[in-house]
Amino acid sequence: MSDSLPDPQSRHHRQMILPGFGVAAQARLAGAHALVVGCGALGCAAIDLLARAGVGTLTLVDRDVVEVTNLQRQSLYVDADARAGAPKAEAAKRRVQAIDPALRVHACVEHLSSDNVEEFVNDCDVIIDGLDNYRTRYLLNDAAVKLGKAFVHAGAVAMRGTSMPILAGVVGALGIPRSDAPCLRCVFPEVPAPGEGETCDTAGVFGPAVAMVGAYAAGQAIKLLAGRADLLDVSFWSMELETNRMSRMSLAGAGRAECPCCGARQFEFLDAEIDGRCTVLCGRNAVQVRPASVAHLDLARLQLRLAPLGNFVITDGLLVGALQGSLELSVFPDGRAIVRGTTDPVIAQTTYDRCIGQ
Repeated sequence: MSDSLPDPQSRHHRQMILPGFGVAAQARLAGAHALVVGCGALGCAAIDLLARAGVGTLTLVDRDVVEVTNLQRQSLYVDADARAGAPKAEAAKRRVQAIDPALRVHACVEHLSSDNVEEFVNDCDVIIDGLDNYRTRYLLNDAAVKLGKAFVHAGAVAMRGTSMPILAGVVGALGIPRSDAPCLRCVFPEVPAPGEGETCDTAGVFGPAVAMVGAYAAGQAIKLLAGRADLLDVSFWSMELETNRMSRMSLAGAGRAECPCCGARQFEFLDAEIDGRCTVLCGRNAVQVRPASVAHLDLARLQLRLAPLGNFVITDGLLVGALQGSLELSVFPDGRAIVRGTTDPVIAQTTYDRCIGQ
């Protein structure tokens, strides 16, 4: 075979015969490194497609384990993973290696924080958002802008989802000429307040919706890594399967000179001691979790949202209840919460993110 014609029997032949791809683009993919943060439903959809496309190195970061309720939508896992309580990153790695043993896969069962995010981001070519909490997205946005990496945001809940490319730090790289590309904070300046955003645990999630969003984000990343930035959708894309609508909002000119992140280059999420929000309460088998800023929660509204997760009542100005399993939760109007039944700050923070939505 000549260098310009793919082997018809090769694994990636159908991809390489696409206009503008070919042997050279496939070689770029083989030499590329994608970082996927979050191996839940979004991450699973993206990881599967990145692996099958031939992205040579994948780093998978997730602090959680597989549960039976994940299997409805998290496509890399099987019942045995849930019964074993397997770490998601490790289970995802096993699946990727079964798909293509030639790929280099790094499974990182870690809590992403300001202490380690730059180490992860510095070594990759593109970041894919598979997260289920806002604050870590803003942390990744800071790291991507600071270190000059492309970041593909994705998010999904209920029957809707969104995605956008964040290219503020990569002007001139990967064939991207834009100088007005926004970062996440240009479009969404502040993290939503605790209790303001819905979560999959409280609002549910439709498997096909999250698969669509994950696939869309993976497509954006594959175009970038293959050297086809000319095919990139540089818009804020959203879809809603309950009403069967899809829309795009142009990001042209959306970059803001006054943006604290990409404009002023003040990386407050990287600099913040976010992990200090969790305090183990001595002798009480409990952890207190504080919001990043003082909130004003509507406890009655939150009580309704948490009803699928357990029996919650409002007493003495607190929302108190037992979650499925052994954990109990007490929520204060200012956004603080005490998670009882654990002394592990990561479990407490994960519980807070799922229930209160930050």
